Amino acid sequence: MLSRQTDQITKFGGYHSLDLTNKIYQVKALRLISTLNLHPSSSILELGSADDSFLQLVCRQTNGRGRGLDITQGDDLEKPFKIKSAAVDLVLALEIIEHLFDTDQFLSEIYRVLKPGGYLILSTPNLASLTNRLKLLVGGYPHYLEYSRAGAGHIHLYTPAILTSQLQTAGFKTIRLTSPNFLCPFITKPWFPQLFRDFCIYLGDLLPTLGSHLIVVASKQSVNPACSRGKKK
Repeated sequence: MLSRQTDQITKFGGYHSLDLTNKIYQVKALRLISTLNLHPSSSILELGSADDSFLQLVCRQTNGRGRGLDITQGDDLEKPFKIKSAAVDLVLALEIIEHLFDTDQFLSEIYRVLKPGGYLILSTPNLASLTNRLKLLVGGYPHYLEYSRAGAGHIHLYTPAILTSQLQTAGFKTIRLTSPNFLCPFITKPWFPQLFRDFCIYLGDLLPTLGSHLIVVASKQSVNPACSRGKKK
């Protein structure tokens, strides 16, 4: 049987990361990035960057300097990143955390490499989406949660409360919680009108806890609560 890492490399080898038509979370992430107080030549790190195509777009729009880490490039995101501490202004982790076993280590490394006050934009499927609540109500199985190796490799899913709680424990302050899409199965279809598409994205802002995915904008606190609790008074 293939190892999990080999299996993931096989699935995502040659994966093209940039797709603003089908990956609505990228559209929302770009809009959120435009609201951040980033200076010219900001250092941007994308985790799970695949071919770096989305990262390159972000760098062009922000005049930033980017670097990507991805399993297909030999990077294990559950181990220490080969990046200096306090060296990054913005970390992008879109649709990655649900693939990892050791999410505490993952968030700890993001905290380490970010500069004080640096930003994290993280997205992940929403276990508590309205669609999933209705599915469970009638005995169905939650969307995006997989029970075999045939899927995309999702290990677990988050609810809004659990995600923000884990981020707080890791030393982050949640600035904004939103969702890229609310109950719109046709949003990625080429024939779907742009006006309605934007409205569905807007609904994700109004009802983020019920949306298909979660997107969190968080900042690195100057003192990590997890470290503080370990110190003697």
